[in-house]
Amino acid sequence: MRLTRGAVRRRLDWRGLWLFAAAAAVPIPVCAQEGGGAARGADPLAAALEALQTGEYRQAVSGYRTLARSGREFPASARGWARALAATGEYESALEALERASARVADRAGSDDADTELARTRGVLLQALGRLDEAEASFRGTIAGRASDAQLARLDLGRLLFDRGAREEALVLFDSFIDFYNTTAADRLDAEHLRAVGTAVSYLGARDPDLFHDAVRAFEEAIEADPGDPEPRIDLGLLFLDKYDSFEAGPLIDEALARNPVHPRALLAKARRAKFEGSAAALELAEESLETNPSHTEARVLLARLYLELEDVETAEAEARRALEVNPVSLAAWTELAAAAHLRGDAAAFEEARTRVLGLDPRHADLYVALAQVAYRTHRYADAVEFARQAVSLDPLSWSGRAELGLNQLRVGDIAGGRATLEASFEGDPFNVWVFNTLDLLEELAGFETAASPRFVFSLHPDEAGVLSVYATALAEEAFDAMRARYGFEPPTPISVEVYDRHADFSVRTVGLAGIGALGVSFGSVLAMDSPGARTGGDFNWGSTLWHEISHAFTLGYTEHRVPRWLSEGLAVLDERHAREAWGSDVDPGFLAAFREERLPSLERFNYGFVRPAYPGQVQHAYYMASLLCEMLETTRGFEAVLAMLAGYRDGLDTPEVVERALGTTLADLDRELKGYIETRFGAVLAALGGPADEEAGSPAPHTFAGLMMAAAEALRAGRPEAAIEALSEARVLFPEYAGPDAPTLLLGSLHREAGDLNRAAEAYRAYTALNEKHFDAHLALADLEEELGNGAAAREALERAIWIDPFHVDLHTRLATSFEVAERWPEAARERRALLALAPADLAEAHYRLALALHRGGDARGARRSVLDALEIAPNFNDALDLLLEIRGNPGGRP
Repeated sequence: MRLTRGAVRRRLDWRGLWLFAAAAAVPIPVCAQEGGGAARGADPLAAALEALQTGEYRQAVSGYRTLARSGREFPASARGWARALAATGEYESALEALERASARVADRAGSDDADTELARTRGVLLQALGRLDEAEASFRGTIAGRASDAQLARLDLGRLLFDRGAREEALVLFDSFIDFYNTTAADRLDAEHLRAVGTAVSYLGARDPDLFHDAVRAFEEAIEADPGDPEPRIDLGLLFLDKYDSFEAGPLIDEALARNPVHPRALLAKARRAKFEGSAAALELAEESLETNPSHTEARVLLARLYLELEDVETAEAEARRALEVNPVSLAAWTELAAAAHLRGDAAAFEEARTRVLGLDPRHADLYVALAQVAYRTHRYADAVEFARQAVSLDPLSWSGRAELGLNQLRVGDIAGGRATLEASFEGDPFNVWVFNTLDLLEELAGFETAASPRFVFSLHPDEAGVLSVYATALAEEAFDAMRARYGFEPPTPISVEVYDRHADFSVRTVGLAGIGALGVSFGSVLAMDSPGARTGGDFNWGSTLWHEISHAFTLGYTEHRVPRWLSEGLAVLDERHAREAWGSDVDPGFLAAFREERLPSLERFNYGFVRPAYPGQVQHAYYMASLLCEMLETTRGFEAVLAMLAGYRDGLDTPEVVERALGTTLADLDRELKGYIETRFGAVLAALGGPADEEAGSPAPHTFAGLMMAAAEALRAGRPEAAIEALSEARVLFPEYAGPDAPTLLLGSLHREAGDLNRAAEAYRAYTALNEKHFDAHLALADLEEELGNGAAAREALERAIWIDPFHVDLHTRLATSFEVAERWPEAARERRALLALAPADLAEAHYRLALALHRGGDARGARRSVLDALEIAPNFNDALDLLLEIRGNPGGRP
């Protein structure tokens, strides 16, 4: 490898970085090896290094200390002694160790060279403690004294200067590493110097992203130079993570932890990767890092950020302040305090923290990048735009700032501005997968069709726009009117709704990456959601999803984007229930089991269930629990109490203050009230589900819900449907609200239908579809039964509800159109004929004719004439269409 300056810039695919990493997969050998490849044996220095690299820190301290006190293996023994102490956060003890070792050697050698040889290590410790002036002097002394680690001190000095705003001087130092690498014989570069090269070149990558490839190679060579050292693997893993490549970062970090399971920096790297992937493990890993090194400021800072994203501002501030106890000038810790103050609405504290950061580094754009990220995570998108704009203003090379600006411009509806910003960001950082994916998505979004209503603008895929626009605009307007009356408030209009035909595209629009589990998201007056075509049929109800996201537009707007997630989500689910029968989450056995086992979060930690779930399914349980809280408040205190809570958040109060002011109680008492409400509402079901004793028995008791369901299954296997019906009927009584795919109510409907008992079958299907909003086949089955029983209106109602599950089902619209025509409900018949036409039927002329007929019968002569002419343009000799055209001309009123 040869490092170069001013390489020809090329537009890189974001995935290009990891293509250079094949050599990084060299496994750490089982046999310990000394740096540079020398075998370790009885050599005390090698044994101490082995202990340090494997996390046996006490043993490492003892080994290095013995050598240093005797003056042997200087300066390696003294440096190692300090490093081993620093690994567990004993920075002051490490400084004392350096002083002792230096004094011992100076006494024996009678020179000051010992102090120079330890100056760089001393500087690293001083910097960790925030004593920056002393650290800078130590680094400069190392360089001036030409110590054996002078080149490493150049890197340390550069990083310190960079963080103090002296960018130009720092970049000159970093740039010198290119010459250093190119002019030094390969066999003279050990792992530590190769790591320094990689780090220096990474800084230069902000100006020339091609240099990140060289950084990868430098770290690879460091791994090869000392396969037993976890540090180069952590360096390379973090570089990949910084360049948005979690896939390549993971194995490197895991290999480092395989070598040293308690390595604080490796654990922190794994925590960062978990955060990148949205895993709840991030908190635990960051705390695990602190078990080894309680003074690890970076771990404290990460914890502060994680708690801020949970909207747990108090805990976040506490973690940031604990970081400042170690390093009073930590830019990152002061940044988190600024973000916390902003969330609390404490202008004075925010200004204090902001001033401290910019006083330490006047060009610290990462302050505003962090503020933008936290604002986005807490739904304050306009704030995120402004903060990101300040980051770019402070440092035009802040590509992360440009990315945050562009993404949040899109979230507030500034599509053109966001696109331009993201294009500029991608030019500077072509590895940013979020930006790459989003720019790609914008190209596709440009081809979407628009459907407008008085207060909404829908962007829809051309293949779906014709059908969805028929229903979506009407439902959105209905939702707006209902919620305006409910909340006494109107969010800014028009509300933009983007409906994606591919879930991966929706995921990119939401978080920049594919794979998000949500169905929709609200940025305020900009909404995005999956279309029904983006999911397998029956996966979700797109009508209730749209209603849910519109609810968010109201609660976010009402509170000026200060509502906590749990309340906004709870109200959105409750608003669904008010909208249509069966809409809104329903209770399932998993939720009740989690409640019984006390696995649901308390109200003090409610957001944890949404953001950092502790078990699979907890997110769904959190939604339902939040809706029950809102249901309880509306039922027991009236919706005015809920509005008072929203007003409290709008006024900047925190949750305990909101609860006290709006509800006249404490958060702990409200938590107990909610638990009592759930126990009362589901007491009989909880008893029917059985308890731990039933589970320990190995099989459910016969009288329990599970026992009856098992009995029904055994009866069906034995060919005894009557016995199955009896068991299912008992199970339904025990748990009447269960609407899962194996619900006794649904099974009863099927069995009664097979037995020819249409009335009992219809009753079961009515009950089931009143609970389950997304079971398409159950709605069709109910429609069939209602038609057989002569209940045409009920059959139409079931079919109309099915449209919110799968609007692309041709037979569904055909049946509805025919039924509405028979009932002479011409506007609805015309609606269904429009939907059928949008589905591109084989006989287009017939579809246009049928629409024209419905329009004519409904009195829309102009629309009917236009549609019949469309039919005749396709089939000029279409006799029925010719007759209809004559009828329209002679009878524009539409009556036969």
